[in-house]
Amino acid sequence: MKAEAQAPGKVILFGEHAVNRGQPAIAASIGLYAHCTIEDAPSFAFCAGEHQQTTTREKILELTAEVDRMRDAEAFDQIRLLARNDYFAPQKLILGKTFGKQLSQGMSITWRSDIPSSSGLGSGAAAFTAMITALSKDFNFSTTRRAESAQLGDIIAHGGVASGLDTQTSLLGGVIRYSSKGIAEALPCAPGARLLVAHSGITAATSEVNSRVRLWLAEKPNSRIQYFQTIGALSRAAIPLLERGDWDELGRLLNLNQLVLEKIGVSCPEIDRLIEAALRSGSFGAKISGSGGGGIIIVLAPAERTEMVTKTLEAQGAKVMMPELAVPGAKLVAHPKETLAPAI
Repeated sequence: MKAEAQAPGKVILFGEHAVNRGQPAIAASIGLYAHCTIEDAPSFAFCAGEHQQTTTREKILELTAEVDRMRDAEAFDQIRLLARNDYFAPQKLILGKTFGKQLSQGMSITWRSDIPSSSGLGSGAAAFTAMITALSKDFNFSTTRRAESAQLGDIIAHGGVASGLDTQTSLLGGVIRYSSKGIAEALPCAPGARLLVAHSGITAATSEVNSRVRLWLAEKPNSRIQYFQTIGALSRAAIPLLERGDWDELGRLLNLNQLVLEKIGVSCPEIDRLIEAALRSGSFGAKISGSGGGGIIIVLAPAERTEMVTKTLEAQGAKVMMPELAVPGAKLVAHPKETLAPAI
């Protein structure tokens, strides 16, 4: 067995945090990618940049059983600790849950990625999706099976609770509406959107931010759940605007979503300054994308203002990108040697 796959990163247009409370979310794939290569090996060897680890089939199955116990007990603090101490715990859970006792004795699995980590661009989800897509070369997993398996990685990486929003955006590509039930719905999107991604330079662990939001909601659940419901309403209102390309009005909804995220407590001073700079320089709208606490903002800008907005954000210390939007989802990477016709 040898297979290589790639999977794109993502931006969340509307719905982060609310999606974990039953509300719909809208996200789009972007032209930044994680790659995963898998080969047979006598034991399990993981490599992702500076992170390397070897382990055995038995230890992977033990970890899988341990995580199942933690999830049943809702021991989220223990899951966050596990993810912090074992970089490859999400990948091990994917393998253990996907194959169970049918798991082989070993594989060599290597990742490389141009998606910044802990930024809100779905670097982990893309890595997990690329991995399960590479495995599907030999095991012919259905779309639903790949979606369920990839989501397992985010459940560990995000501290015990995660929707399939990130992984399904990476798997399916394009613009999607995700509602926590089954496979996401593809959404039509008019051409011409200019979406800038500005990285604040602040990193924040998704698991820690999610835990903070969960505790905040638990303090006053009856009143505070309405903020998440408001985000859901914004997601629904955005769908026809995307289809007809009403960027001005869509930008206003982005701004409203950002105000709710600030109320929930997932913004920070660096993000607030970038949002203000983006709006001051003529953007339609701007908001956090991802769990928050740092990471990125997305900025919807008129074509004629893109250069000015970029310069203004860079002056605030942000790294600004304009990746291609709504790229195709995860796919196997063909190797030329495998596609050559045999010599006659």
